[in-house]
Amino acid sequence: MKLAFEFSKSGNLIYISHLDLSRLFLRVLRMASLRPVYSQGYNPHPKMSLALPLPVGLHSVCELIEFETDKALNVNTVNEMNDLLPEGIYIKELFIKPEYIKKSLASFVRSSSYEIMCEGIADAPLKLEEFFSKESVTAKKFNKKTNEKTSQEIRSLMLDHKIIKDMRGRMLAEVTLMAMPGRTLNPVSFFSAFCEASGLYDKDLSPVITRTVILGSEGKPLKEMLK
Repeated sequence: MKLAFEFSKSGNLIYISHLDLSRLFLRVLRMASLRPVYSQGYNPHPKMSLALPLPVGLHSVCELIEFETDKALNVNTVNEMNDLLPEGIYIKELFIKPEYIKKSLASFVRSSSYEIMCEGIADAPLKLEEFFSKESVTAKKFNKKTNEKTSQEIRSLMLDHKIIKDMRGRMLAEVTLMAMPGRTLNPVSFFSAFCEASGLYDKDLSPVITRTVILGSEGKPLKEMLK
């Protein structure tokens, strides 16, 4: 049986890594008697994966994790796991993955939307409109192998935007960024590029970034595939 959970990530748990999050779910699944099936071979690993790993330090209300198990479900599975999970991780919904979906959820991801809330940005709607009107946008990227900063053209990775609420001295906006193999735009890199283009110093700002939806083909929420 292939299952998937939609869960939220908030509070201090936004600072745990993708690897630590996978380990956390593996332990909780075992405690809830839903031990994932393991792969075969010399280095077996649990058949479990996140649809789109979340950068450290970001909140989310729409994370998806899938796994395969040979254990039976019960009506209290979600409640039992939520009781076991630490504060900051909360399972919102359980899905039984349809049998006709053979590939992983990650293979269907096309983009993702993020809500950005930040104090200290005057005329945020105008600045955001001007930023998206640019034909070319460059973001700086740190290369761990060479220990150098490189530039990346990101305009084609910036898909959509909207101001949620126009407030004086504050940005409250939603942006949709591409999330495909080799063409994924980190929202933190997006925000840094926005600040640089808008004459802002991003080190003086403390944005709260929340992933609001993971999108598949045709711009539809990925979780709709599971219903």
